[in-house]
Amino acid sequence: MYKKIIILGGSGSGKSTLAHKISLYTGYPLYHLDNLLLNSDWSIKEKSEWEKLSQVFLSKEIGVVDGNYSYTIPNRIKWADLIIFIDIPTRLQLYRIFRRNIRIKLGLDKRHGHPDDSREKIDLNFIFWVFNWNKNRRMKTISLLESLKDKKVIKVRNSKELDLKKLFQ
Repeated sequence: MYKKIIILGGSGSGKSTLAHKISLYTGYPLYHLDNLLLNSDWSIKEKSEWEKLSQVFLSKEIGVVDGNYSYTIPNRIKWADLIIFIDIPTRLQLYRIFRRNIRIKLGLDKRHGHPDDSREKIDLNFIFWVFNWNKNRRMKTISLLESLKDKKVIKVRNSKELDLKKLFQ
């Protein structure tokens, strides 16, 4: 059975939602990298702080970690025994990001994985980040995952494809 799980994918792909679902199903502790590595104003914490905060979960024998942060991927891959990559098109990512933003502003939803005092932020830089992630980072991530021979890697187009009961029996 898998005990150390990381979830990768572009913004709006459903990483945090899937991580939350897996954590509830398994009872494993949940570590959202956005929550750990971002300040409430969305600025990134200092690298020395990332390393300390990463040890919070890298020293554990079980856990679910979601987020990209390419500079932390090698250590997370070494730690993980299951890697799930959610691969969805940019248009679907953007739709989900805007839908989530509206639902949060209306009080219909709470965003998983962000500090409680942070506000949802969509600006042109973020939209460009989403477009560029799928153009650039997506293929790098796929290549990296395809090169792994000693890890279980699951690539899904929709996190609902995952049968958690079958995966964790």
